[in-house]
Amino acid sequence: MSLNYLIKPSIRTKFRIDYDWWESSRDDLHIYLLTHLTREQQTELEQKDLYESFDYVDPQTGEVFQLDTLGLAIRESSQREDFISEHIGLIDSVFRALLVNGNQPLNPLELAEITGRDAATILKTIGGVRIYRGIRPHHPTAGE
Repeated sequence: MSLNYLIKPSIRTKFRIDYDWWESSRDDLHIYLLTHLTREQQTELEQKDLYESFDYVDPQTGEVFQLDTLGLAIRESSQREDFISEHIGLIDSVFRALLVNGNQPLNPLELAEITGRDAATILKTIGGVRIYRGIRPHHPTAGE
């Protein structure tokens, strides 16, 4: 068993969205993800099955993977220039940066570059004991 969780995060610690955290949370991931969509997208999704799956081809890598209706809407929304802006809260901004990055782990310096927020403030906020929106330090396993 790794003791990485006992190590205090630093400016170089990588963070990611821990979707397992959402399973045990009182919050609902799908409802939270809907808040990251435009009003038009939210209205459009009211008529659709959020769990219907589609093959999606990543335009950068050519990789094909499954996305549900909500995941596809998030992917489309994340392409907007204003998806990450100073008009949203820090946690939402970091969460969106991780979404845009395909939930590949990022450290506070990288997150600061994407969000336009201060790296030290990001670290102070997401590097503490409290877990916000499933954003946690990434502790790679032996195979990663």
